[in-house]
Amino acid sequence: MTEIRTLIELARSAAAAGAQVLAKAFTDIRSGTEKLAVRQKSSPIDLVTDIDERAQETIVSVIQSRFPDHRFLAEEEGADQLGDPKCPYRWIIDPLDGTTNFIHGKEIFGSIVAVEKDGKLLAGAMHLPMLDHEYWGGKGEGAFFNGKPVKLRATRDLEDAVLSCNVRLRAKEQNGTLIVTVPPCGSVENCGCAAEELGAVLRGGNDGVFFDGVRLWDIATGFLMIEEAGGKARYRFKDPKDHRSGLICAASTEPIFEELWEWVEKKM
Repeated sequence: MTEIRTLIELARSAAAAGAQVLAKAFTDIRSGTEKLAVRQKSSPIDLVTDIDERAQETIVSVIQSRFPDHRFLAEEEGADQLGDPKCPYRWIIDPLDGTTNFIHGKEIFGSIVAVEKDGKLLAGAMHLPMLDHEYWGGKGEGAFFNGKPVKLRATRDLEDAVLSCNVRLRAKEQNGTLIVTVPPCGSVENCGCAAEELGAVLRGGNDGVFFDGVRLWDIATGFLMIEEAGGKARYRFKDPKDHRSGLICAASTEPIFEELWEWVEKKM
């Protein structure tokens, strides 16, 4: 088996390459030297830019230069048919996590790269270039933020917890008003970037996340890292036969996970 440390380093290199594409485009758009092309995918809040596609091509190229037979599950089109269908390794890629933030000129965005073998996550990296945040980790190799081992917060209980969720996607319309349910916790945040929301947990500031409708490429690396740091994580596909389908999922520090997951199962 390819060594996990090798996979970690490649995930880091690929995520950094994607993040470099994002950072340059973001800076050029701000200065007016580049125009941003945006189009709608499945809904008015599901957007894609030409930068998403450019970053994905870069990430895939970095990985293929080392392992041309490896397979891909990527957010944007064009990568799922690459590699050897019999290869047990599959890379899971979100080239631009936080697309809406990017479009609106907010600096909370980044590239996420993970790799699995036979469906089991082995390694991953998240790189948020404008925040200078880099996260990486691997199965049995720990989790790191900007070179230092991750230490999760010592959460007292669920009422003490600060959690994040994808508020807009979870909202249900009732009589013209969008309603969102939340667990009985200390506070709920939503910054529109799973890498940053998971990163807040990995930095020891927040206590967990719960999502409805995110995709595997949004959470694979962060969930693996939270588990490596002593927390717990769980997800299930809305359509078990389609790994591109949405997820019901949660991850948190160990003391509150079972209570949080019980709430997720009942309310989401």
